Amino acid sequence: MFKYSVPKSPTAGMLIPIVGKKSIILTNDETWKHGRKKFNAAFSPSNLVTFMPKILDKTMEFLALLDGYVESGEEFCLAEPCIQVTFDIIGLAVLNIDFKSMQGQDKVSVIVRAFRSLLSTFPTTFAFDSWFTNPKGHYRRIALVKTLTASLTPIVKEKFDMAHNNIRLDNKVVDRSVMAMGLRQVHTLTPQVLEECVDAVKSFLFAGHDTTAVVLQWSIYELSRTPRALAAMRKELDEVFGPDADPKSVAKQLLEDSNKLQNLQYTSAVIKESLRLYPPAGSARMVAPGSDFRLNTKNGPLDVGGMILYVCHYAIHRDPTVYGETADVWIPERWLGQTSTTSEDYASSSVDKDKNSSTAGAEGQKIPISAWRAFERGPRNCIGQELANLEARAILAMVARRYEFTKVGIGSLALKDGKPVLDQHGQFEVTKPLFGTFNVTMKPVDGTLMTIKYASN
Repeated sequence: MFKYSVPKSPTAGMLIPIVGKKSIILTNDETWKHGRKKFNAAFSPSNLVTFMPKILDKTMEFLALLDGYVESGEEFCLAEPCIQVTFDIIGLAVLNIDFKSMQGQDKVSVIVRAFRSLLSTFPTTFAFDSWFTNPKGHYRRIALVKTLTASLTPIVKEKFDMAHNNIRLDNKVVDRSVMAMGLRQVHTLTPQVLEECVDAVKSFLFAGHDTTAVVLQWSIYELSRTPRALAAMRKELDEVFGPDADPKSVAKQLLEDSNKLQNLQYTSAVIKESLRLYPPAGSARMVAPGSDFRLNTKNGPLDVGGMILYVCHYAIHRDPTVYGETADVWIPERWLGQTSTTSEDYASSSVDKDKNSSTAGAEGQKIPISAWRAFERGPRNCIGQELANLEARAILAMVARRYEFTKVGIGSLALKDGKPVLDQHGQFEVTKPLFGTFNVTMKPVDGTLMTIKYASN
């Protein structure tokens, strides 16, 4: 009935100020296919590895920020440096532009300033936000959208000219950024195509920084309260990179052989489990009334024409019939053997039948492919998921052995006689669970307030 996917719901139009009305996040059918096809090659693994030097350079800047918090001893929101580093990486990957997010407010790109200001205009209940309930916010939003579009349009035009006049970066190397490669598929930069490309940049900048920043926060938080997992991850890093935990040593090895990231199976399981428990968003679809589109339910077929169908990742990822009694518990080990986030890559893999429910699905069974969908599935899965995985693994590989984080406030450790207490799942008990809040996507409510020190080793 639907060639590529059930059409996106009109409610997704709430994202138009952020990603543009021609974004591949919002379009359907052949319009979506045409837009996606332009950028598939740019997000291929063979092209993504060319970004590794820039990812590592930015990770070193990120570590310098964290070192500063170690030296000062102050409490800080981990969200801020995570957002800064992921914005810089996606800027380099998509546009080959350094946004300088980590170099002080006076040096930060106007694109980042406008984008972050734009996101801040969306309240936590932005789905119900309207011009008559928040007129000032809407007028400010309109102005910021104009600023962002005006900043990105000449960049796209320049990328097009460079791509079609064989102009090389610094007269030496070919520009392999996402937009440069996509524009090589474009023969004429009509106003419509220009708008599509600008909206594509907005989409990549938004999705490309947000998901990775969020998963870094949740992963670091959960590692900080799960000594078993932190020890296992550090052991894996020792085995892959050697006992020298100096980030410069890790970076040098990754520059020589980026495939070492593929050997980080436990680290990948940490990322996947964090995205399972704390997915940033879901997906909404809708079919026209009278389409005779039906879903099979326990009460028989249900005609859902005219209904909004919300794919709630949070509920799916915590289904006790799939994940057993530990559905709400952070257990990376459940993914060992299934660490890929691309369904095609692990469709034939399995979890050992003799493993108990804490490390697999319910009753030790293999976890169904459809039960994990943080990047969604099928033709409309996230085009940038491999980049997100690449940078998350690289950053965590350089962070995990260097620092020890301690949560402050919500999610802080509960102490007994001055010492943390392990629960039945091998996690330290907390005073109050850290939870997510909604600001366009789901993220830790307090910006992940932390203190940090160098690891004892």
